[in-house]
Amino acid sequence: MHFGGVMRRRACGLSATVAAILLLGIACGERDAAPLAKSESPLAAACSEWAEGTSYTAGQVVTYQGATYTARVAHTAHPGANWNPRDTATLWQAGGSCGGGSTDGGTGGGTDAGTGTDAGTGTDAGTSTASPWAANTQYAVGDVVSYGGVKYQCIFAHTSGPGWEPPNVPSLWKVAPPDTGGGGPTTPFCAPAWVATKIYSKGKVVGYNGRAYRALADVHGIRPDDTVYNMWQLVGVPDEALCPVSIPNTIDYGQPSVVTGNERAGSAAPSGPIGAAHPVSGTGTGGTRGGIDPSKDPGGNHPGFDADTGARVSKLPPGTLPLQHNVYQLSAGQEIVEYLGDWAIYGRRFDFNKLPVKNVHRLVYGFAGICFPAAKNTQDPGFPTTAPAAVNRTCKQSHLPDGAMAVADFEAAFLRVLPGQTGGKVTGTEPMYDLDPKDVAGVFGVLYKLRQENPHLKLDLSVGGWTLSEGFPWMAYDPTRRKAFVDSVVRFLEQFDFDGIDIDWEYPGADGAVPGMSRPDDPQNYLQLLKELRAGMDWLSRKTGKQYRLSSAIAAIPSKLTLIDWAETSKYLDRLYLMTYDFSGAWERQFSHHTPLLTNPNFKDAQGNTAPLSVDAAVRTLREEGAPANKIMIGIANYHRAKAIKLGDITEYTNGLRGSSTFGDLNATGVGLVLGVAGVGSWEAGVVEGYDLYQNFLDKDLKPRNGYHLYTDKASNADYLVNPLGSFITVETPRTVALKAAYAKVNGLAGVFGWQMEQDNGYNLNALNHVLGNALVSNLSDAKPQDQIAVCGENVTAAECAQLNQGIK
Repeated sequence: MHFGGVMRRRACGLSATVAAILLLGIACGERDAAPLAKSESPLAAACSEWAEGTSYTAGQVVTYQGATYTARVAHTAHPGANWNPRDTATLWQAGGSCGGGSTDGGTGGGTDAGTGTDAGTGTDAGTSTASPWAANTQYAVGDVVSYGGVKYQCIFAHTSGPGWEPPNVPSLWKVAPPDTGGGGPTTPFCAPAWVATKIYSKGKVVGYNGRAYRALADVHGIRPDDTVYNMWQLVGVPDEALCPVSIPNTIDYGQPSVVTGNERAGSAAPSGPIGAAHPVSGTGTGGTRGGIDPSKDPGGNHPGFDADTGARVSKLPPGTLPLQHNVYQLSAGQEIVEYLGDWAIYGRRFDFNKLPVKNVHRLVYGFAGICFPAAKNTQDPGFPTTAPAAVNRTCKQSHLPDGAMAVADFEAAFLRVLPGQTGGKVTGTEPMYDLDPKDVAGVFGVLYKLRQENPHLKLDLSVGGWTLSEGFPWMAYDPTRRKAFVDSVVRFLEQFDFDGIDIDWEYPGADGAVPGMSRPDDPQNYLQLLKELRAGMDWLSRKTGKQYRLSSAIAAIPSKLTLIDWAETSKYLDRLYLMTYDFSGAWERQFSHHTPLLTNPNFKDAQGNTAPLSVDAAVRTLREEGAPANKIMIGIANYHRAKAIKLGDITEYTNGLRGSSTFGDLNATGVGLVLGVAGVGSWEAGVVEGYDLYQNFLDKDLKPRNGYHLYTDKASNADYLVNPLGSFITVETPRTVALKAAYAKVNGLAGVFGWQMEQDNGYNLNALNHVLGNALVSNLSDAKPQDQIAVCGENVTAAECAQLNQGIK
């Protein structure tokens, strides 16, 4: 940059005293700058639009993108340098007058760079008690003048010259402190107190001595009222009411409202066309093999639980495989919601930019947890977990009280630079609730971008899940910890601009991942927690004008559902995500389906009775307990559960799957049982993720690969795979997804959700949209959902398959 040197300024004819002052930062005009007429000054002259290639004198006022700016020093805007007034705070100060009117650069609307939203509607005041600064005027130490809507105090007696405006000559003037009638702009801002040890990026707003200042560049350790370095701009006054709430606080959020469900749930749209039902025939070829050969390895006897601990799994990264998502127009009455897991950015290398968000209404981010210092690092039946410790690291780093909410993976959420990102401004050491959403990278950064590009999309945060639910009973029964949790949710929703919170407590009144975690009063505390959350979110809605969704992921097991008073509890929930999956898995030897529409009559509980585990049984129970249909959403599984078996273990294939695996040590229990029986997997023993299913076990036409056979259980209307080599996989196919979509329509349910979105290569979501009645916009898949939906297992006839599919309409 060219500012002109001290020796050149001496040539302006100034005295030696004034020249010495110039060494401290006073600027005079360039010799070759066009002189102003005697009656004209830069402030009074009409403003011209800033342009490159133009020389500007100190104090000259220009317009740029609808705002006025005053030159701090004389300079030339060299072509190509892009020293525009908005982005070059060392050369320009926001504000200035054009023909007598004053424009303050600090009163613009919108979201300020702190943690809240500035009012954006105030006008500057307080300048009437001080005379406007003027050139060729004598000033004594202590004199107060106004300039650009800000008051300044003289600190060196002098006679002002052209270009010696107060903000440009810190050797002569300083911003007037409050006790000198300093005044200044009065626009209110959310302005957290300035902290000397903190690094503030350009645009951040802080509070200091009763005033609000905006950083003009990245700054550290310089007081906001310091005028030597020109690093801060006075923009208004702090107003705590504009900031997100503190954690904890003493606010009484009032009484909760009763909310309604999906008012369009009864408006079922006709599905797209469905092909003629038929059993599968032939075998598939091709695919992408991962770390195991599925034609030779049936799983079982794993040395560890997952890819990190030695399980024999494919480690097939979905980020390397083509996606098959069509594009649909969301017009059906039922909603589509998908959960996602941020851990997919690691070994799976999934690119969240590729989420097919045009095909869904909401995304639910997993997970956050609870600040619970005593959380266990081992969970049932004895597997280690690092998730609770990760939450507590965020809690400690963020100085959060017990019971507050914090994300589980700070790096994945905010820090990791993902495809399409150039990097955020987060270092990884900041408190979570000090972050500015505009500064983050990570999965949050991707989701903000997706929502900006797709304004219909809503973003929710899920708290808990299987591995992070232990803290719920401990938090919910204690009023102080419960208040801290609610305060953190209210803070999160406003600060991070999410649209809702999902409570995934597994399970109120019953143990989940940690034996002994539940309390007898869990159901009552669950209700009280939801009421207080609803009240807090209602309070926030009154403040922001935005409606927030409160949902809860709930058990689909009737014995757990009946512990809760759903007639009362559902009043405060917008949606109930009924987790209609994981009904069966490697924790037991008995065969059944993990996500069936109907109950398998041959799946028995410990007492020898039929276990009522299915979509239909869960919905019926929940409705009988008083929950309205238009708040209930049923789940589809984008993953599949496998067991290692021996030939002959399955004794009934068609009319209610029956049998038990005899693979491995029959006396094994706990971890030994799971590792022994768990079958093939993608990243976890016994769990085949959707994209892997269609690379190694089925092709796009549902033809089985690598020696597997596709079967259909007519009693449960569910599909499964068997390899005579010794492998059983209970699967969710496009056909069974279509059955659930039709069930939601017929029963007036709120919609359907999926777990997890990044594990679906597109076939399941295509089938869901197709049957719900959303119009196809772009056909991008290598297979048509109407053809995939038509396929049943090889063990049923075409007539039987048509009977099984007759409800899809």
